[in-house]
Amino acid sequence: MKALTLLVVLSFSISIFAQKFTLEGVVVDNEENKLEAATVFLQSVQDSLVLAYGITNKDGQFSIKVSTEEASAVILNVGYLGYKPYSKKIEVPKSDTWNVGFVTLDEQIEELNTVSVIARAAPIVIKKDTIEYNADSFKTLPNDRAEDLLKKLPGVEIDIDGNITVNGVDVEAVNVDGMRFFGEKKGDIALKNLPSSVISKVQVTDFKTNMQKFTGEESDSGTKEINLKIKKGKNTAFFGDLNGGYGTDEKYQANVNLFKLIDGKQLGFVSGSNNINMRRGFNALPNAQSSIGYIESDFLGTNYTKGRWNETRVNGNYRFNSSNVDNAQKRVRQNFLPNLNYTSETESESFRDTDNHIGNFDLKYIIDSKNEFSKNKVQLSNEFDFNSSNADAFSQSSTSSRSNNGDLISDVNSNNQSTSGNNEIKNQIGIISRTGKGTDFFTLNLNTNFSKSNIESQNYSENILYDRNRTRIQDQIRLTENTNTNINFNGMWFKQLFDNFRLIPKYNANINHNSNEKYVYDFNEAEGDYTNFNDLQSFDSEYVTTTIKPALRLRYDYNNLRFEIEGAYTNTYRKYTDQLIEARNFKADFEYFTYSGRIRYRDKNGYKNVNLNYRQNVDLPSATQLQPVEDVSNQIHIKIGNPFLKPEVNHILGFEYQNNLAFHNINITGNARAQFVEDKIVNSTVTDEDLIRNTTYTNVNGDYTLSGNTAISKSYFNKKTNLNFNLRFFASYRNNISLQNGIRFVSKNTTLRPSASFRYSYDNKLDLSATYSYSKNDNVFDTDIFNDNHFFVQNVNVDATIFFLKNAFFANKLSYRYNSRVGDEFDGDAVFWNAGLGVQLWDDKGTLTLVGYDVLGKNNGFNRSVTETYIQDVENRILEQYFMVTFVFKFGRIAGQNMNKRPRGMGQGQGQGFGGGRRSGGGMRRR
Repeated sequence: MKALTLLVVLSFSISIFAQKFTLEGVVVDNEENKLEAATVFLQSVQDSLVLAYGITNKDGQFSIKVSTEEASAVILNVGYLGYKPYSKKIEVPKSDTWNVGFVTLDEQIEELNTVSVIARAAPIVIKKDTIEYNADSFKTLPNDRAEDLLKKLPGVEIDIDGNITVNGVDVEAVNVDGMRFFGEKKGDIALKNLPSSVISKVQVTDFKTNMQKFTGEESDSGTKEINLKIKKGKNTAFFGDLNGGYGTDEKYQANVNLFKLIDGKQLGFVSGSNNINMRRGFNALPNAQSSIGYIESDFLGTNYTKGRWNETRVNGNYRFNSSNVDNAQKRVRQNFLPNLNYTSETESESFRDTDNHIGNFDLKYIIDSKNEFSKNKVQLSNEFDFNSSNADAFSQSSTSSRSNNGDLISDVNSNNQSTSGNNEIKNQIGIISRTGKGTDFFTLNLNTNFSKSNIESQNYSENILYDRNRTRIQDQIRLTENTNTNINFNGMWFKQLFDNFRLIPKYNANINHNSNEKYVYDFNEAEGDYTNFNDLQSFDSEYVTTTIKPALRLRYDYNNLRFEIEGAYTNTYRKYTDQLIEARNFKADFEYFTYSGRIRYRDKNGYKNVNLNYRQNVDLPSATQLQPVEDVSNQIHIKIGNPFLKPEVNHILGFEYQNNLAFHNINITGNARAQFVEDKIVNSTVTDEDLIRNTTYTNVNGDYTLSGNTAISKSYFNKKTNLNFNLRFFASYRNNISLQNGIRFVSKNTTLRPSASFRYSYDNKLDLSATYSYSKNDNVFDTDIFNDNHFFVQNVNVDATIFFLKNAFFANKLSYRYNSRVGDEFDGDAVFWNAGLGVQLWDDKGTLTLVGYDVLGKNNGFNRSVTETYIQDVENRILEQYFMVTFVFKFGRIAGQNMNKRPRGMGQGQGQGFGGGRRSGGGMRRR
């Protein structure tokens, strides 16, 4: 670590003594109109590497801090969509500031599909509502995947669950060359299997539905979408890799990936196997985080896609996943209930074997108008999905409960084994048609979903009640078959009544039919077999739900503002019938109106977005919550529904703010949310002296949540240095209503969570990123029955890679976590360090790496959770320390060259420039 610190100090020192100046000017067109969002960047004359870049503000101004090392001249480049790119060699000034005056761009008059290449692309380009990152400007390891590249981009964050945000905004979809990869919306296969070296650009836009893309409608999602553009020479690329690893304790992983990308087509094959808790993909260096249980996985997938989003296109894919999950757990829970406090200790273990087959076939057929000047066109679509899975599972557990004075209350022992199968077929037929002058359109969709599942299980539980000197045994075989059919129709018409005003009527109808057969047989000791039919726990039922929902939305656009209001009427009818016990039958009819509204401001370039919205969500009680007969399938937790439950109504007020201050390389986002719940449906549980829980459901009022989040990112870039800062702050307050043992109480929870991160890379020598987060939680009760609790959690994560000699690297991933609420039996802090020492071979075709997982052996499976009714400490079985040797062999051709060949100055900006005509144009004049 001392060497790492020394290298950081040295790299900063080199940057300090480099020749620096600030370049200023204004970008205009031939009519002297100021051009906002033009990209200005400077290149080295010697090797064309990007030295610095900037974006013009609303007055066309740019101000760029430049570090030129020892160079006496640089190349100034300016690009703007629809204009010829500008390029000119300029001498490095002696002064600290140089104003080049006006830079004039000529309009692009050549054919639209003509492309010119500026030797190097700027690291980041802003194109209206799109942020485009040049992938080669950000240093990655030889074996990094697309996911690793995203983590290095300014403003992009990926949490431990794989959720992606850009400048604090959630990412809803990830595409490859504008198309879904293997049919996945979230792009998990692409992120974990595509090598980072094959990606030319990462484009971030507002997320749009298929309808919005086809019609050109503005996005109203409030989320983002990422598109990974693949490097291609003559519009084609073929590449793949072979990956293998073997280590201590017989740990292994192996992967084969093959991809062929032709302009408008994708073909892919992925497969792999491992026993290091990975669901799919190859992990050259695992993240520094604990992995619960032992998981062995096999996966295979094939994909074929033809056509872009605005063309007739077809996508077909098949995926197979097989996994074996083995887990064990020890749990200690201190329970605090009104007039009843006790401690329970549980030991359990389980395993589950699962095979899963998933397939998808998606066809979008576009019919263009016969009139070449008309915007009218029609899209016909059909999307077919199937999912088939089988699973074998076993679990066993033992729980011992004691009073505060140490007396035994009960022992519960159970074991369960089951075999299950599930088959599901979904189909969606859709039509989108432009009408009138092209501003009007309608969309119709018919969705059908058929599923069937069956479970055969053997369940045994033994509950020893010491105070009663009694043992209750439940020994059963359960045969369950469930069939579900759902048919949904929805239609929407966008009608422009006059300029900027739209009438949008909508209609939705849904029919759901569920048949459920469950036959329970108790063990007959006399016959030594399961022959006693249990009619109380068995059922043969049908559950039918029909819903109709007409709605009307009004939209008005005024300059950069949009106003929307919507009203909807919903009628839902439910009918439940059971052939075994008539008392279970019920009918329920729900009618209600909901309202929503939105005010949106968006500037012409899409830099600033402000949304203020209100909406209502209505959650209807489920069949279980309405069922008026006791469910005694679990002898220590008995449930009964409440047929008089009201729907739960959520009133949600939201505010969203996004501002890209491109001129300063700063992004600011923020959001605030207030949610008030009317007639909240809560569990009302009474635990008796034998620790038998009896639960029903009721409505309460007074529950609400307030939350807010803000984030700011700032980036700095020059020829050898890439630096990015991110600051975020989250706060929430929740007033939560609960019922326990007949007592109503309120818990007031406050959470404050500041966090900060930075990324720093220097030349081809160092890549460093670090994140710190602190979370403070306070839970206060309005009753003395429960004790208030306060705790904090802090996390530090560091990724550091040093490149040395010619082809060697030393990569590290470290994490430190401290949890103040962990009890005396467990360590409150944990250190996790994974490391990899590697070398590239055979002109970078192969990479050999020694990987250490949990090098210090400090990983543990301890955690504590605190609620109003208990404090629980858990120790899970975890993936333990191992060392592994991995080898990766890459092959193929991308962008006209072998994918293994490093571009000159790798990591600091290679790629294509702006569309347009000649290499240079326009002129410069002094102010």
